[in-house]
Amino acid sequence: MVSGPRALVIGGSIAGLLAALLLRRSGWQVRVHERALGDLAGRGAGLGVSQELLDIMARAGAPFAPSALVPQRTHVWMEKDGSICFEHRRNLMASAWARVYQPLRAALPAAIYRQGSVIERVEQDRERVSAVFAGGARETADLLVAADGAHSTVRRQLLPGVEPAFAHYVAWRGLVEEREMPPETLAAVEGRLVFCFPPGEMLLCMVAPGAGEETRALERRLYFIWYRHVAPERLAGLFTDASGRNHGMSIAPPLIRSEVVRELKEHAREVLPAAIAHVVRAVAQPLLQAISDMETPRMAFGRVALAGDAAFVVRPHVAGGAGKAAMDAAALVDSLARSAELAAALASYERQQLDFGSRIVRHSRVLGADLEGRPSARDPARIIRDYGAPNILHDVRAARDS
Repeated sequence: MVSGPRALVIGGSIAGLLAALLLRRSGWQVRVHERALGDLAGRGAGLGVSQELLDIMARAGAPFAPSALVPQRTHVWMEKDGSICFEHRRNLMASAWARVYQPLRAALPAAIYRQGSVIERVEQDRERVSAVFAGGARETADLLVAADGAHSTVRRQLLPGVEPAFAHYVAWRGLVEEREMPPETLAAVEGRLVFCFPPGEMLLCMVAPGAGEETRALERRLYFIWYRHVAPERLAGLFTDASGRNHGMSIAPPLIRSEVVRELKEHAREVLPAAIAHVVRAVAQPLLQAISDMETPRMAFGRVALAGDAAFVVRPHVAGGAGKAAMDAAALVDSLARSAELAAALASYERQQLDFGSRIVRHSRVLGADLEGRPSARDPARIIRDYGAPNILHDVRAARDS
């Protein structure tokens, strides 16, 4: 039976689950509140896996299965004719978001994880903090960890006006079965992260785990993410369904208009190498995401701490969102362990993670600068060398360990 101070964790994704698991192992009583119903494992796609993420998952008692890793030994720039004009040797690992989420969720006792729990506001005084939920339910604790994502209800209450800002480009994503692809496509992506750079655009294609997170050859999937600049006057059209309803900055995949998907696939044939165009054209239902980012000026508010995307939203180019979420959770718990005073612990956590979050957001902006439609000196080789955030994650961890 876990006893000790009490924490409420708002948000049951990676940041929230890791915070909850690490807090429990430090002697805290924890309750997790997730607004969504059902299994979240189907929500994610491809995911970069850092050593920091692996180490923190193991520390939380939810080790990652090595069999779920897909190696990427080299990053290449492939031209329209299929030729390779730049290659960067780099031993990185990719997997699927579900392979991180599932062991974390399984490690957390079901009795302390509540779904369909929608927070409306936070109330606090010098002694306690309370979360008030839809329907009037209330829970009180010593600490509240807001890990409720980019559109965090808690952050919006504490920092009104701090919101993700559109970066003037979108990302199309898709998955296809490896066994359905022609031999030239399989040869093009095996062991590689393939970059393509049509004018004003950038596409990445790689091997990802298959159904059931299978990693055996021909049982895997091919995954792409295609960044495309969008002029302001065209944005609404992308996120408007066939009935004429505009969905703002996100749209459910089945509601994307068929002519929009058709244009994507025709454009793939025009600008991408044939081996990679096969992947885009074979996707039955692509996903569409407006790219945004956000920096927060604060992460600690009395007895409330922000973590994960609730504090910083980074563009996907860093391939380190899960690693950052893990490092936020670990930094919070370590700060609490070092100080008997909650205020001092949260102040220490804020100092560390504000710098970390700002650095990783700035790095993602550099990698995506030429997709915004601003004049820039495009350097695909530099983008390939700097893609992801392994150096930032490693440097921050090394500084803390020293």
